[in-house]
Amino acid sequence: MISDSAEIGNQTIEGKEFEVGQPEAKRKVVLPIDQYDALLFDLDGVLVPTVELHKEAWRRLFDSVLPSAVASYTDADYYRYVDGKPQYDGIQSLFESRGITLPAGDPSDSAENNTICGLGNRKNDIFDELLRVQGVEPYADVADVLRHFVASGKRLAVVSSSRNARQVLLKAGLLKFFDEVVDGGVSAQEGLEGKPAPDAYQYAADKLGVPYSHTVVLEDALSGVAAGAAGDFGLVVGIDHGAGRTWLLDAGADIVVNQLGQLLGGIAHRTELADDSLDHDRYPIDTWKFTEYGKPSPEGATLFSLSNGTIGVRGESGEPRWLGSGTFLSGFHETFTIRHAEEAYGFARVGQVVQGVPDSQDFRFFVDDQQLSTPGNFMQSVDFRTGIATRSYRFDVDEHSSLDVEINTMVCLSRADLMVTSLTFKAHGRDLKVHVEARVNTDKPVVSRDTDPRKADMIADGGLRKLKVDSIARNDDNEDFGAYHCANSGLTMALGVCQQSGEQSLPQIFDVDVQKESETRVLRYTAYNSYPIRPVGIDQGLEVAADGNHDDMALVRRCEHTLSWAKEQGFDALVDQQRQWLDDFWNKSDVIIEDSGDGRLQQVMHWELFQLAQATATIPNGISAKGLSGTGYSGHYFWDTETYIVPFLTYTAPQLARQALSFRYRQLPAARKRAAMMNMDGALFPWRSINGEEASAFFEAGTAQYHIDADIAYAVCQYVGVTGDRDFLVKEGIDILVETARMWESLGYIGGDGAFHINTVTGPDEYSALVDDNYYTNVMAQFNLRKAAEAIDSLTPQERETVMQRLTLGSQELVNWRTDAKRMKLPFDDSLGIHLQDDEIMRREPWDFKHDTERPLLLHYHPMVIYRRRVLKQTDTVLALYLLSSQFDEQVKRRDFDFYDPLTTGDSSLSAASQSIVAAEVGHSKLAMDYFRQSLYADVANLHSNTADGIHLASAGGVWMTAVAGFGGLRDSGGELLSIDPHLPESLAKPHLPSHHPWRQNRSQGLS
Repeated sequence: MISDSAEIGNQTIEGKEFEVGQPEAKRKVVLPIDQYDALLFDLDGVLVPTVELHKEAWRRLFDSVLPSAVASYTDADYYRYVDGKPQYDGIQSLFESRGITLPAGDPSDSAENNTICGLGNRKNDIFDELLRVQGVEPYADVADVLRHFVASGKRLAVVSSSRNARQVLLKAGLLKFFDEVVDGGVSAQEGLEGKPAPDAYQYAADKLGVPYSHTVVLEDALSGVAAGAAGDFGLVVGIDHGAGRTWLLDAGADIVVNQLGQLLGGIAHRTELADDSLDHDRYPIDTWKFTEYGKPSPEGATLFSLSNGTIGVRGESGEPRWLGSGTFLSGFHETFTIRHAEEAYGFARVGQVVQGVPDSQDFRFFVDDQQLSTPGNFMQSVDFRTGIATRSYRFDVDEHSSLDVEINTMVCLSRADLMVTSLTFKAHGRDLKVHVEARVNTDKPVVSRDTDPRKADMIADGGLRKLKVDSIARNDDNEDFGAYHCANSGLTMALGVCQQSGEQSLPQIFDVDVQKESETRVLRYTAYNSYPIRPVGIDQGLEVAADGNHDDMALVRRCEHTLSWAKEQGFDALVDQQRQWLDDFWNKSDVIIEDSGDGRLQQVMHWELFQLAQATATIPNGISAKGLSGTGYSGHYFWDTETYIVPFLTYTAPQLARQALSFRYRQLPAARKRAAMMNMDGALFPWRSINGEEASAFFEAGTAQYHIDADIAYAVCQYVGVTGDRDFLVKEGIDILVETARMWESLGYIGGDGAFHINTVTGPDEYSALVDDNYYTNVMAQFNLRKAAEAIDSLTPQERETVMQRLTLGSQELVNWRTDAKRMKLPFDDSLGIHLQDDEIMRREPWDFKHDTERPLLLHYHPMVIYRRRVLKQTDTVLALYLLSSQFDEQVKRRDFDFYDPLTTGDSSLSAASQSIVAAEVGHSKLAMDYFRQSLYADVANLHSNTADGIHLASAGGVWMTAVAGFGGLRDSGGELLSIDPHLPESLAKPHLPSHHPWRQNRSQGLS
């Protein structure tokens, strides 16, 4: 069982320990590749494709020396008698197959001697000449992979039967990477037996001074794999360049890969997905349900998570449900001091990480004093129409009896602080007394470190502390209550839990009598409450400001009231309310895809929309990148919210869009403080945050992304333009527009060329950091400045006077905004006819996509290596083509897209959506569909190898945008001008919206 790992065949090699799926006799525990100390590589077929040179040299030799009376030499003879063996052994095997005996001779024999050694030396001469004439190139990713292994401190050696190994390595430019080369000459000198004996590999490991158990053997030949298996090495990797995966496994390989880069967990530059990228048996197709059969996985815990925007609970992963692996509350987080290796003024000081809360979904079952811990069958699913997640277990009690347990969980969409669980027991074979331990899990997680910045920060000091609760801790109805606070942030939460079987109330530990072939049901109600955070940052030290106060008993009383209300309603009534809520959502927000497939696209589309529905059902705080489905990105929210999620809400649930934007409005005090720290006027919103403070310690790709201000301003303008909500504009939106415009005015300057420049920033493409005049940043800042002035002009005289006084706004500021917007530097290359992503992009060396293949780049290359290359993490200029569509003509859009798309790695889960939208518009229909699939399957197919850490909520918003804006052709250019121009791929009959979809009513209210 592993998490956040790269799939290799049917196995996984990164993450935690796991058992390899081989016959029982061969099964062993395999560690992540980075936990081994040395790697021993075969040469031919692993590092360099010299097999064809060797085959040609052998053919020329045998064609010249075999008598005409015997069978001619064939390629089959190469694999049967020669491949992987010391060359003298290969010659002897081939001649013996023809019934010919030759004297052995001596290695010093001349190439003209007709001895085994003489012919072997003649073959070397033939190979050397072929090598001189034809040359040799390593496999494309080999040098890159070896460089990564050297950087991680591994000892490397080549073990080859060839006497030409050192010469080949030198010719291929690889010799510099290896500490030892054990070739055919060394083996002969040391008297080492050839493969499949392990002698040469063991000799190499001894020379490196590394135990065999800490050493990896990498081979493509069956004899070489067998040698590795015979040598008691820690890991034997089969490289399948034609031998066949099954044959390599049978020969003794522990795992099989197709290229070395897979060992580093990289993903391909271009991921082409089939129409169905999910296994039908494990994930059957049902357009209104998503189901997983088989052993639970860490990814499943995310895929079957539930939320209502206030409470989030993860599905079954097969792992402990400790704090951080089970349940989360909106905005509830711990803080810690960020310690920089070298301090500087203005660095982020307070780190923030989502704090797991006590989890009420951890159940243990016992029969006859034996815990039922390993189900014979397991299934989990989520129903998009009921919002209920189901976990189904079958436990074998003994040879003649078994127990079925079905757990149905519902996080109530119409009651923010309530979760309901139904446990149904069914006995087979005999009556069973089931002992149930249903304690609320408050176990602390195992603290671990990870270099992946997409994962959560782990802090050793801090965490949840239980507060003393008075006599209400357990009442006569077996209702249990607890209150907790975070040691550093000071945030407080409370929960209450109770169980019922019929009219009987039960404690957290109870027994259930289950009659043979009958069902018994137990209901559990769980209430959670916490105080919403006030997005003004930190009060003092590490303590976070929260609405209300820290009265834990008030929260407990809220929980008690909620439990009483829930029991009065009853389970069935709550299910009906949930169904009604979702019926309304689907009536307003469904996107129907009529494709030529079997319904898988529609199923996953519904899964994506369901994630948006449940993550935004309530918005008490900001909307984080993972919703409440996991700890990824430490629970922070980014610009993703306004660019990819708020548009969905603006067009389908405007009242929720206003709530999300109101949260940003309430964050203005903290944003003003941050702007002052950065020596600017106005407000600078944090790049990543939970409570309003900047939480990014890596300022080059964090604080430097000033475009966050323009993204929020864009969302405000889009919302007001689509809905016509002038009340929001006058009371809150105008403040955001003014303060962000002030930030741009103080950040930029008028250069000697008379243009308005914005220097040393990072755009959405985090692989081009600290650049001058980033196109996306500048064009969005231009929009921000212009719209702020226009918004002031749109006010009535009385409104204008009130706003000018409230914001101490002078008329000259509006003049400056308009002037600087007109002067904005927007880099353009006249010779290519394209917008330049920034002033320096054409001076940077292009990325070598052929040889530097590991993905994502940020996990495999130092930032300085990336920054000096022309390579993109995600669309940047192309994203501007979509957001401000009306400013560009079709020819420019196509030229821009065609230039930047090949440079984009797609390492960001956000990239595929905007690439798909613009690809569809400029006529790249097939490519648009490919990107749509990448966006659609990002989580369910674990394309970015981090689904276990939580859903990509913005990617779900991007899926909606692709369907509606890409294929449906909807554009509004930030609330300015609505247009609809569909661009449907041939494989889609039609994506369409219900006739009463809200955008149809809203579209004309504020747009010009």
